[in-house]
Amino acid sequence: MSRRAIPGLIVVVLGFIALVWIGRTTEERPTPTFAVISQSWMPAVDASESLSDSWFCPGVPATGEAGVGGSVVVSNRTEQQLAGRFTVFTDEGVVEERDLTVKSWEQVTIDVDAFASADFASVVVEIESGGGFVEQIDEHPAGRSVAPCANTTSDKWYFADGFTLDGSIESLVLTNPFDEPVVADLRFATEGREAQPNQFQGFTIAPRSLRSIPIAELGARDEPVISVAIEATAGRLVAGRAQHYVGGGRLGYDVSLGSPELREQWWFADGEQGPGISESFSIYNPTDEPVEVTVFFGGLPLSAGVTDLDPIPVPPRRAVIFDPSVDLVPSTDATGAITEESDFEVFEPITELPEGRHGTVFSTLAQPSIVVERVLTRPTDAGSVSTSVVLGAVARDGFVPTTWHLGVGPDEPTAAALVIYNIDQIDATVTVGAIGPGGEFDIPSLTDVALPRGSIITIDLTDPDAVGQELIVRSTSRVFIERLLPRGRGLEGRSGSWLLPSAIP
Repeated sequence: MSRRAIPGLIVVVLGFIALVWIGRTTEERPTPTFAVISQSWMPAVDASESLSDSWFCPGVPATGEAGVGGSVVVSNRTEQQLAGRFTVFTDEGVVEERDLTVKSWEQVTIDVDAFASADFASVVVEIESGGGFVEQIDEHPAGRSVAPCANTTSDKWYFADGFTLDGSIESLVLTNPFDEPVVADLRFATEGREAQPNQFQGFTIAPRSLRSIPIAELGARDEPVISVAIEATAGRLVAGRAQHYVGGGRLGYDVSLGSPELREQWWFADGEQGPGISESFSIYNPTDEPVEVTVFFGGLPLSAGVTDLDPIPVPPRRAVIFDPSVDLVPSTDATGAITEESDFEVFEPITELPEGRHGTVFSTLAQPSIVVERVLTRPTDAGSVSTSVVLGAVARDGFVPTTWHLGVGPDEPTAAALVIYNIDQIDATVTVGAIGPGGEFDIPSLTDVALPRGSIITIDLTDPDAVGQELIVRSTSRVFIERLLPRGRGLEGRSGSWLLPSAIP
Protein backbone atom coordinates (compact mmCIF):
# COMPACT_ATOMS: atom_id res chain seq x y z
CA MET A 1 0.00 0.00 0.00
CA SER A 2 1.33 3.41 -0.95
CA ARG A 3 1.68 6.18 1.63
CA ARG A 4 -0.88 8.17 -0.31
CA ALA A 5 -3.38 5.36 0.26
CA ILE A 6 -3.07 5.55 4.06
CA PRO A 7 -5.20 8.72 4.46
CA GLY A 8 -7.83 7.06 2.31
CA LEU A 9 -7.89 4.04 4.60
CA ILE A 10 -8.35 6.35 7.58
CA VAL A 11 -11.31 8.00 5.89
CA VAL A 12 -13.01 4.67 5.27
CA VAL A 13 -12.37 3.41 8.80
CA LEU A 14 -13.75 6.61 10.31
CA GLY A 15 -16.76 6.38 8.01
CA PHE A 16 -17.58 2.88 9.21
CA ILE A 17 -17.10 3.91 12.84
CA ALA A 18 -19.59 6.70 12.25
CA LEU A 19 -22.14 4.18 11.00
CA VAL A 20 -21.78 2.14 14.17
CA TRP A 21 -22.66 5.17 16.25
CA ILE A 22 -26.41 5.56 16.24
CA GLY A 23 -27.86 8.78 17.47
CA ARG A 24 -30.04 11.65 16.46
CA THR A 25 -29.77 15.38 16.63
CA THR A 26 -32.92 17.40 17.10
CA GLU A 27 -33.46 20.02 14.46
CA GLU A 28 -36.18 22.62 14.74
CA ARG A 29 -38.79 22.22 12.03
CA PRO A 30 -39.35 25.15 9.71
CA THR A 31 -42.89 26.45 9.48
CA PRO A 32 -44.02 24.90 6.19
CA THR A 33 -47.27 24.80 4.34
CA PHE A 34 -46.73 21.07 3.91
CA ALA A 35 -45.65 18.48 6.46
CA VAL A 36 -42.00 17.41 6.27
CA ILE A 37 -39.87 14.90 8.11
CA SER A 38 -37.83 16.49 10.90
CA GLN A 39 -34.47 16.11 9.19
CA SER A 40 -33.31 15.93 5.61
CA TRP A 41 -32.42 12.41 4.48
CA MET A 42 -33.00 10.41 1.33
CA PRO A 43 -36.71 9.80 0.58
CA ALA A 44 -37.94 7.52 3.37
CA VAL A 45 -41.05 5.91 4.83
CA ASP A 46 -41.77 7.55 8.17
CA ALA A 47 -42.16 4.88 10.85
CA SER A 48 -43.71 7.29 13.36
CA GLU A 49 -47.40 8.13 13.66
CA SER A 50 -47.19 11.59 12.17
CA LEU A 51 -50.19 13.87 11.85
CA SER A 52 -49.63 14.16 8.11
CA ASP A 53 -47.12 13.41 5.37
CA SER A 54 -46.31 15.41 2.26
CA TRP A 55 -44.58 13.98 -0.79
CA PHE A 56 -43.04 16.11 -3.55
CA CYS A 57 -42.53 14.32 -6.86
CA PRO A 58 -39.73 15.51 -9.17
CA GLY A 59 -41.92 15.73 -12.28
CA VAL A 60 -42.96 13.59 -15.22
CA PRO A 61 -43.00 14.33 -18.96
CA ALA A 62 -46.53 15.30 -19.99
CA THR A 63 -46.35 16.47 -23.60
CA GLY A 64 -49.14 14.20 -24.76
CA GLU A 65 -46.94 12.74 -27.49
CA ALA A 66 -47.26 9.05 -28.19
CA GLY A 67 -45.48 7.02 -25.55
CA VAL A 68 -44.74 10.04 -23.32
CA GLY A 69 -46.35 10.45 -19.91
CA GLY A 70 -46.19 9.55 -16.26
CA SER A 71 -48.04 8.58 -13.13
CA VAL A 72 -47.74 8.78 -9.35
CA VAL A 73 -48.34 5.74 -7.13
CA VAL A 74 -49.56 6.20 -3.54
CA SER A 75 -49.11 3.11 -1.34
CA ASN A 76 -50.99 2.51 1.92
CA ARG A 77 -48.96 0.23 4.18
CA THR A 78 -51.49 0.27 7.04
CA GLU A 79 -54.84 -1.29 7.94
CA GLN A 80 -56.39 2.18 8.12
CA GLN A 81 -57.88 3.96 5.13
CA LEU A 82 -55.80 6.97 4.11
CA ALA A 83 -57.29 10.30 3.16
CA GLY A 84 -55.46 13.15 1.55
CA ARG A 85 -55.16 15.43 -1.42
CA PHE A 86 -53.00 15.74 -4.52
CA THR A 87 -52.07 18.80 -6.58
CA VAL A 88 -50.74 18.81 -10.14
CA PHE A 89 -48.46 21.67 -11.22
CA THR A 90 -47.21 22.81 -14.64
CA ASP A 91 -45.55 25.99 -15.83
CA GLU A 92 -49.03 27.50 -15.97
CA GLY A 93 -49.62 26.89 -12.27
CA VAL A 94 -52.04 24.48 -10.58
CA VAL A 95 -53.95 22.50 -13.20
CA GLU A 96 -55.69 20.06 -10.85
CA GLU A 97 -56.35 19.64 -7.14
CA ARG A 98 -58.37 16.69 -5.84
CA ASP A 99 -59.12 14.72 -2.72
CA LEU A 100 -57.54 11.30 -2.46
CA THR A 101 -58.58 8.08 -0.67
CA VAL A 102 -56.46 4.94 -0.42
CA LYS A 103 -58.06 1.86 1.12
CA SER A 104 -56.16 -0.25 3.64
CA TRP A 105 -53.28 -2.26 2.15
CA GLU A 106 -53.97 -0.89 -1.33
CA GLN A 107 -52.47 1.53 -3.85
CA VAL A 108 -53.87 4.37 -5.93
CA THR A 109 -52.31 5.48 -9.22
CA ILE A 110 -52.65 9.11 -10.30
CA ASP A 111 -52.52 9.39 -14.09
CA VAL A 112 -50.79 12.73 -14.52
CA ASP A 113 -51.48 12.74 -18.27
CA ALA A 114 -55.19 13.00 -17.56
CA PHE A 115 -54.73 16.41 -15.94
CA ALA A 116 -51.79 18.08 -17.66
CA SER A 117 -50.46 18.84 -21.12
CA ALA A 118 -47.03 20.44 -20.83
CA ASP A 119 -43.35 19.60 -21.18
CA PHE A 120 -43.39 18.48 -17.54
CA ALA A 121 -45.88 18.21 -14.69
CA SER A 122 -45.14 17.63 -11.02
CA VAL A 123 -47.36 16.32 -8.24
CA VAL A 124 -47.55 16.97 -4.51
CA VAL A 125 -49.42 14.41 -2.38
CA GLU A 126 -50.59 15.24 1.15
CA ILE A 127 -51.67 12.32 3.34
CA GLU A 128 -53.52 12.83 6.61
CA SER A 129 -52.26 10.79 9.58
CA GLY A 130 -49.26 9.49 7.60
CA GLY A 131 -48.93 5.80 6.86
CA GLY A 132 -48.26 5.99 3.14
CA PHE A 133 -45.46 6.63 0.67
CA VAL A 134 -45.28 7.92 -2.88
CA GLU A 135 -43.26 7.17 -6.02
CA GLN A 136 -43.48 8.33 -9.61
CA ILE A 137 -43.25 6.46 -12.93
CA ASP A 138 -41.95 8.21 -16.05
CA GLU A 139 -42.88 6.91 -19.49
CA HIS A 140 -40.91 7.70 -22.64
CA PRO A 141 -40.22 5.94 -25.95
CA ALA A 142 -36.60 5.60 -24.75
CA GLY A 143 -37.73 3.70 -21.65
CA ARG A 144 -39.52 3.79 -18.31
CA SER A 145 -37.92 4.98 -15.09
CA VAL A 146 -39.06 5.07 -11.45
CA ALA A 147 -38.13 7.61 -8.80
CA PRO A 148 -39.13 8.04 -5.15
CA CYS A 149 -40.79 11.35 -4.34
CA ALA A 150 -39.19 13.64 -1.76
CA ASN A 151 -40.36 14.01 1.83
CA THR A 152 -39.39 17.66 1.96
CA THR A 153 -38.54 20.76 0.01
CA SER A 154 -35.21 22.56 0.35
CA ASP A 155 -33.54 25.86 -0.43
CA LYS A 156 -30.59 24.01 -2.03
CA TRP A 157 -30.43 21.22 -4.59
CA TYR A 158 -27.45 19.56 -6.28
CA PHE A 159 -26.90 17.28 -9.27
CA ALA A 160 -23.51 15.65 -9.86
CA ASP A 161 -24.11 14.09 -13.27
CA GLY A 162 -25.37 15.72 -16.43
CA PHE A 163 -24.67 14.76 -20.03
CA THR A 164 -25.09 16.51 -23.37
CA LEU A 165 -22.74 14.60 -25.67
CA ASP A 166 -23.94 13.80 -29.17
CA GLY A 167 -27.28 15.55 -28.78
CA SER A 168 -28.30 14.06 -25.43
CA ILE A 169 -30.90 16.30 -23.79
CA GLU A 170 -30.96 17.27 -20.12
CA SER A 171 -33.61 19.42 -18.43
CA LEU A 172 -33.96 20.65 -14.86
CA VAL A 173 -37.50 20.50 -13.47
CA LEU A 174 -38.02 22.95 -10.59
CA THR A 175 -41.29 23.04 -8.64
CA ASN A 176 -42.46 25.70 -6.19
CA PRO A 177 -45.47 24.28 -4.30
CA PHE A 178 -45.84 27.31 -2.02
CA ASP A 179 -47.82 30.55 -2.17
CA GLU A 180 -44.75 32.79 -2.38
CA PRO A 181 -42.31 33.04 -5.33
CA VAL A 182 -38.94 31.33 -5.17
CA VAL A 183 -35.87 33.40 -6.05
CA ALA A 184 -32.80 31.32 -6.84
CA ASP A 185 -29.29 31.31 -8.30
CA LEU A 186 -28.00 28.56 -10.55
CA ARG A 187 -24.43 27.62 -11.32
CA PHE A 188 -22.91 24.67 -13.10
CA ALA A 189 -19.53 23.01 -13.30
CA THR A 190 -17.73 20.74 -15.74
CA GLU A 191 -14.33 19.12 -15.35
CA GLY A 192 -12.64 22.29 -16.54
CA ARG A 193 -14.76 25.26 -15.53
CA GLU A 194 -17.56 26.74 -13.48
CA ALA A 195 -20.13 29.16 -14.84
CA GLN A 196 -22.89 31.30 -13.37
CA PRO A 197 -25.12 32.33 -16.30
CA ASN A 198 -26.44 35.84 -15.77
CA GLN A 199 -29.97 34.91 -16.80
CA PHE A 200 -30.12 32.38 -13.96
CA GLN A 201 -28.94 34.65 -11.17
CA GLY A 202 -31.96 35.74 -9.16
CA PHE A 203 -34.37 33.94 -11.50
CA THR A 204 -37.86 33.23 -10.17
CA ILE A 205 -40.30 30.34 -9.99
CA ALA A 206 -43.84 31.59 -9.66
CA PRO A 207 -45.99 30.46 -6.70
CA ARG A 208 -47.55 27.01 -7.05
CA SER A 209 -45.97 26.34 -10.42
CA LEU A 210 -43.16 24.56 -12.23
CA ARG A 211 -40.27 25.82 -14.31
CA SER A 212 -38.17 23.64 -16.61
CA ILE A 213 -34.69 24.69 -17.74
CA PRO A 214 -33.01 22.91 -20.68
CA ILE A 215 -29.32 22.62 -19.88
CA ALA A 216 -28.58 23.83 -23.40
CA GLU A 217 -29.79 27.27 -22.24
CA LEU A 218 -26.83 27.35 -19.84
CA GLY A 219 -24.39 27.08 -22.71
CA ALA A 220 -23.27 23.61 -21.62
CA ARG A 221 -23.40 21.70 -24.89
CA ASP A 222 -21.54 18.52 -25.82
CA GLU A 223 -20.26 18.00 -22.26
CA PRO A 224 -19.49 14.57 -20.71
CA VAL A 225 -20.35 15.85 -17.23
CA ILE A 226 -22.33 18.88 -16.05
CA SER A 227 -22.91 19.33 -12.32
CA VAL A 228 -25.49 21.82 -11.11
CA ALA A 229 -26.12 23.75 -7.88
CA ILE A 230 -29.44 25.53 -7.34
CA GLU A 231 -29.52 27.77 -4.27
CA ALA A 232 -32.67 29.71 -3.36
CA THR A 233 -32.23 33.12 -1.76
CA ALA A 234 -35.97 33.24 -1.02
CA GLY A 235 -38.31 30.30 -0.62
CA ARG A 236 -37.95 26.53 -0.94
CA LEU A 237 -38.47 24.19 -3.88
CA VAL A 238 -38.08 20.65 -5.16
CA ALA A 239 -35.68 19.88 -8.02
CA GLY A 240 -35.74 17.02 -10.51
CA ARG A 241 -33.68 16.22 -13.60
CA ALA A 242 -34.89 14.65 -16.84
CA GLN A 243 -32.21 13.11 -19.04
CA HIS A 244 -32.69 11.69 -22.54
CA TYR A 245 -29.55 9.86 -23.66
CA VAL A 246 -29.23 9.55 -27.42
CA GLY A 247 -25.48 9.10 -27.97
CA GLY A 248 -22.02 9.43 -26.51
CA GLY A 249 -22.13 5.81 -25.36
CA ARG A 250 -25.41 6.27 -23.45
CA LEU A 251 -28.99 5.37 -24.37
CA GLY A 252 -32.19 5.66 -22.34
CA TYR A 253 -34.44 8.02 -20.41
CA ASP A 254 -34.23 8.87 -16.73
CA VAL A 255 -35.97 11.25 -14.31
CA SER A 256 -34.71 11.61 -10.75
CA LEU A 257 -34.52 13.86 -7.70
CA GLY A 258 -31.49 15.95 -6.90
CA SER A 259 -29.81 15.99 -3.52
CA PRO A 260 -30.99 18.62 -1.01
CA GLU A 261 -27.73 18.27 0.93
CA LEU A 262 -24.00 17.95 0.48
CA ARG A 263 -22.61 14.91 2.29
CA GLU A 264 -19.31 13.49 3.44
CA GLN A 265 -20.25 9.92 2.49
CA TRP A 266 -22.25 8.25 -0.34
CA TRP A 267 -23.14 4.55 -0.75
CA PHE A 268 -24.01 2.44 -3.80
CA ALA A 269 -25.28 -1.15 -3.66
CA ASP A 270 -25.11 -1.93 -7.37
CA GLY A 271 -21.96 -1.73 -9.44
CA GLU A 272 -20.54 -4.07 -12.00
CA GLN A 273 -17.48 -4.81 -14.07
CA GLY A 274 -17.70 -7.03 -17.12
CA PRO A 275 -17.58 -7.19 -20.92
CA GLY A 276 -19.39 -4.25 -22.50
CA ILE A 277 -20.26 -2.65 -19.13
CA SER A 278 -19.36 0.99 -18.58
CA GLU A 279 -19.39 2.20 -14.96
CA SER A 280 -18.40 5.68 -13.83
CA PHE A 281 -19.12 8.08 -10.97
CA SER A 282 -19.61 11.82 -11.16
CA ILE A 283 -18.26 13.63 -8.10
CA TYR A 284 -19.24 17.27 -7.58
CA ASN A 285 -17.61 19.62 -5.10
CA PRO A 286 -19.54 22.93 -5.15
CA THR A 287 -17.63 24.34 -2.16
CA ASP A 288 -14.76 26.82 -2.21
CA GLU A 289 -12.22 24.31 -0.83
CA PRO A 290 -10.51 21.34 -2.49
CA VAL A 291 -11.39 17.92 -1.08
CA GLU A 292 -9.90 14.44 -1.26
CA VAL A 293 -12.38 11.62 -1.74
CA THR A 294 -11.62 8.01 -0.84
CA VAL A 295 -13.24 5.09 -2.64
CA PHE A 296 -13.97 1.73 -1.00
CA PHE A 297 -15.21 -1.28 -2.97
CA GLY A 298 -17.38 -3.64 -0.91
CA GLY A 299 -19.14 -6.92 -1.43
CA LEU A 300 -16.05 -8.56 -2.93
CA PRO A 301 -14.56 -11.88 -1.83
CA LEU A 302 -11.33 -11.66 0.16
CA SER A 303 -9.62 -13.52 -2.66
CA ALA A 304 -10.25 -10.53 -4.94
CA GLY A 305 -7.29 -8.77 -3.37
CA VAL A 306 -8.47 -5.26 -4.30
CA THR A 307 -6.13 -2.68 -2.81
CA ASP A 308 -7.11 0.80 -1.66
CA LEU A 309 -6.96 3.53 -4.23
CA ASP A 310 -5.19 6.78 -3.65
CA PRO A 311 -7.64 9.55 -2.72
CA ILE A 312 -9.33 11.33 -5.62
CA PRO A 313 -8.62 15.07 -5.53
CA VAL A 314 -11.66 17.17 -6.42
CA PRO A 315 -10.91 20.87 -6.97
CA PRO A 316 -13.30 23.50 -5.61
CA ARG A 317 -16.40 24.17 -7.70
CA ARG A 318 -15.56 21.38 -10.13
CA ALA A 319 -16.85 18.01 -11.31
CA VAL A 320 -14.66 14.92 -11.61
CA ILE A 321 -15.47 11.69 -13.43
CA PHE A 322 -14.15 8.58 -11.66
CA ASP A 323 -13.94 5.32 -13.61
CA PRO A 324 -13.21 2.26 -11.40
CA SER A 325 -11.27 0.63 -14.22
CA VAL A 326 -8.59 3.34 -14.28
CA ASP A 327 -6.67 5.48 -11.81
CA LEU A 328 -6.80 9.23 -12.35
CA VAL A 329 -3.97 11.61 -11.56
CA PRO A 330 -4.51 15.39 -11.68
CA SER A 331 -2.18 17.97 -13.13
CA THR A 332 -0.15 19.76 -10.47
CA ASP A 333 1.98 22.89 -10.37
CA ALA A 334 5.65 23.12 -9.36
CA THR A 335 4.72 22.88 -5.67
CA GLY A 336 2.69 19.72 -6.18
CA ALA A 337 -0.64 21.49 -5.65
CA ILE A 338 -3.58 20.62 -7.87
CA THR A 339 -4.03 23.20 -10.59
CA GLU A 340 -7.44 24.82 -10.63
CA GLU A 341 -7.92 23.97 -14.30
CA SER A 342 -6.59 20.46 -13.76
CA ASP A 343 -6.94 17.93 -16.56
CA PHE A 344 -7.28 14.37 -15.25
CA GLU A 345 -5.49 11.73 -17.22
CA VAL A 346 -5.37 7.96 -17.16
CA PHE A 347 -2.49 6.70 -15.04
CA GLU A 348 -2.74 2.92 -14.77
CA PRO A 349 -5.51 0.31 -14.90
CA ILE A 350 -6.90 -1.13 -11.67
CA THR A 351 -6.58 -4.74 -12.65
CA GLU A 352 -7.48 -6.00 -9.16
CA LEU A 353 -11.20 -5.15 -9.49
CA PRO A 354 -12.77 -8.43 -10.63
CA GLU A 355 -15.65 -9.00 -12.95
CA GLY A 356 -19.04 -9.15 -11.27
CA ARG A 357 -20.95 -6.99 -8.83
CA HIS A 358 -19.57 -4.74 -6.12
CA GLY A 359 -20.75 -2.01 -3.79
CA THR A 360 -19.01 1.35 -3.57
CA VAL A 361 -18.56 3.92 -0.80
CA PHE A 362 -17.21 7.44 -1.32
CA SER A 363 -15.95 9.26 1.78
CA THR A 364 -14.19 12.47 2.67
CA LEU A 365 -12.85 13.83 5.96
CA ALA A 366 -14.04 17.28 4.95
CA GLN A 367 -17.30 18.74 6.16
CA PRO A 368 -20.27 17.71 3.99
CA SER A 369 -18.95 18.88 0.66
CA ILE A 370 -19.73 16.48 -2.19
CA VAL A 371 -22.51 14.88 -4.24
CA VAL A 372 -21.90 11.57 -6.07
CA GLU A 373 -23.96 9.89 -8.79
CA ARG A 374 -23.27 6.57 -10.51
CA VAL A 375 -23.67 5.98 -14.24
CA LEU A 376 -24.09 2.36 -15.35
CA THR A 377 -24.39 1.47 -19.02
CA ARG A 378 -24.92 -2.22 -19.67
CA PRO A 379 -25.15 -4.05 -23.01
CA THR A 380 -28.45 -5.61 -24.08
CA ASP A 381 -29.09 -8.88 -25.88
CA ALA A 382 -30.20 -6.91 -28.92
CA GLY A 383 -26.72 -5.46 -29.34
CA SER A 384 -27.57 -2.03 -27.94
CA VAL A 385 -26.95 -0.52 -24.48
CA SER A 386 -29.07 0.82 -21.62
CA THR A 387 -27.98 3.62 -19.26
CA SER A 388 -29.19 4.33 -15.74
CA VAL A 389 -28.04 7.07 -13.34
CA VAL A 390 -28.52 6.78 -9.56
CA LEU A 391 -27.73 9.27 -6.81
CA GLY A 392 -25.90 7.65 -3.90
CA ALA A 393 -27.65 6.69 -0.65
CA VAL A 394 -26.73 8.12 2.74
CA ALA A 395 -26.84 7.08 6.36
CA ARG A 396 -28.91 9.21 8.75
CA ASP A 397 -26.85 10.16 11.80
CA GLY A 398 -25.11 6.80 11.56
CA PHE A 399 -28.37 4.92 11.03
CA VAL A 400 -28.70 2.46 8.15
CA PRO A 401 -32.06 0.64 8.07
CA THR A 402 -32.85 -3.05 8.03
CA THR A 403 -36.27 -2.52 6.41
CA TRP A 404 -36.94 -1.08 2.94
CA HIS A 405 -40.20 -0.46 1.05
CA LEU A 406 -41.04 -0.86 -2.63
CA GLY A 407 -44.30 0.48 -4.04
CA VAL A 408 -43.42 0.16 -7.73
CA GLY A 409 -41.89 -3.15 -8.73
CA PRO A 410 -41.73 -5.18 -11.93
CA ASP A 411 -45.02 -5.96 -13.64
CA GLU A 412 -43.51 -9.09 -15.15
CA PRO A 413 -41.24 -11.80 -13.68
CA THR A 414 -37.80 -10.23 -13.43
CA ALA A 415 -34.48 -11.84 -12.54
CA ALA A 416 -32.02 -9.91 -10.34
CA ALA A 417 -34.63 -7.23 -9.64
CA LEU A 418 -33.20 -6.39 -6.19
CA VAL A 419 -29.54 -5.74 -5.38
CA ILE A 420 -28.83 -5.98 -1.63
CA TYR A 421 -25.58 -4.88 0.03
CA ASN A 422 -24.94 -6.19 3.55
CA ILE A 423 -22.71 -3.54 5.13
CA ASP A 424 -22.26 -5.50 8.38
CA GLN A 425 -19.64 -8.16 8.97
CA ILE A 426 -22.23 -10.67 10.18
CA ASP A 427 -24.07 -13.38 8.28
CA ALA A 428 -27.70 -12.40 7.86
CA THR A 429 -30.94 -13.36 6.16
CA VAL A 430 -33.38 -11.42 4.01
CA THR A 431 -37.15 -11.91 3.75
CA VAL A 432 -39.33 -10.32 1.09
CA GLY A 433 -42.94 -9.69 2.08
CA ALA A 434 -45.85 -8.61 -0.08
CA ILE A 435 -48.93 -6.54 0.73
CA GLY A 436 -52.23 -8.32 0.13
CA PRO A 437 -55.85 -7.63 1.08
CA GLY A 438 -55.20 -8.78 4.63
CA GLY A 439 -51.90 -6.99 5.08
CA GLU A 440 -48.27 -8.06 4.88
CA PHE A 441 -47.30 -11.68 4.34
CA ASP A 442 -43.94 -13.32 3.73
CA ILE A 443 -43.41 -14.79 0.29
CA PRO A 444 -42.41 -18.43 1.03
CA SER A 445 -39.86 -18.66 -1.80
CA LEU A 446 -38.21 -15.43 -0.62
CA THR A 447 -38.09 -16.10 3.13
CA ASP A 448 -34.78 -16.28 5.04
CA VAL A 449 -32.62 -15.85 1.96
CA ALA A 450 -28.95 -16.14 2.96
CA LEU A 451 -27.02 -12.86 2.99
CA PRO A 452 -23.37 -13.50 3.87
CA ARG A 453 -21.39 -10.92 5.80
CA GLY A 454 -20.25 -7.90 3.80
CA SER A 455 -21.69 -9.38 0.62
CA ILE A 456 -23.90 -8.35 -2.28
CA ILE A 457 -26.70 -10.61 -3.49
CA THR A 458 -29.41 -10.23 -6.12
CA ILE A 459 -32.98 -11.44 -5.64
CA ASP A 460 -35.25 -12.57 -8.46
CA LEU A 461 -38.80 -11.26 -8.38
CA THR A 462 -40.34 -14.07 -10.41
CA ASP A 463 -42.74 -15.54 -7.83
CA PRO A 464 -46.34 -14.54 -8.74
CA ASP A 465 -46.74 -13.13 -5.23
CA ALA A 466 -43.85 -10.71 -5.91
CA VAL A 467 -44.87 -9.44 -9.35
CA GLY A 468 -46.92 -6.26 -9.56
CA GLN A 469 -47.13 -5.98 -5.78
CA GLU A 470 -46.09 -3.58 -3.05
CA LEU A 471 -43.17 -5.25 -1.27
CA ILE A 472 -41.33 -4.92 2.04
CA VAL A 473 -37.76 -6.22 2.35
CA ARG A 474 -36.50 -7.01 5.85
CA SER A 475 -32.95 -7.99 6.76
CA THR A 476 -31.36 -9.15 10.00
CA SER A 477 -28.43 -6.83 9.22
CA ARG A 478 -28.09 -3.27 7.96
CA VAL A 479 -28.44 -3.09 4.20
CA PHE A 480 -28.68 -0.79 1.20
CA ILE A 481 -31.11 -1.97 -1.53
CA GLU A 482 -31.45 -0.90 -5.15
CA ARG A 483 -34.04 -2.13 -7.65
CA LEU A 484 -33.44 -2.85 -11.33
CA LEU A 485 -36.70 -2.66 -13.27
CA PRO A 486 -37.32 -3.46 -16.93
CA ARG A 487 -37.45 -0.46 -19.24
CA GLY A 488 -40.81 -1.57 -20.60
CA ARG A 489 -42.34 -0.86 -24.02
CA GLY A 490 -40.53 -3.87 -25.44
CA LEU A 491 -37.14 -2.28 -24.70
CA GLU A 492 -34.30 -4.27 -23.21
CA GLY A 493 -32.22 -3.03 -20.31
CA ARG A 494 -32.93 -1.88 -16.78
CA SER A 495 -33.63 1.31 -14.87
CA GLY A 496 -32.04 1.59 -11.42
CA SER A 497 -33.41 3.34 -8.33
CA TRP A 498 -33.47 2.96 -4.54
CA LEU A 499 -36.18 1.36 -2.50
CA LEU A 500 -37.43 3.65 0.30
CA PRO A 501 -35.80 3.01 3.68
CA SER A 502 -37.84 2.84 6.85
CA ALA A 503 -37.03 5.94 8.89
CA ILE A 504 -36.20 6.02 12.59
CA PRO A 505 -39.46 6.03 14.60
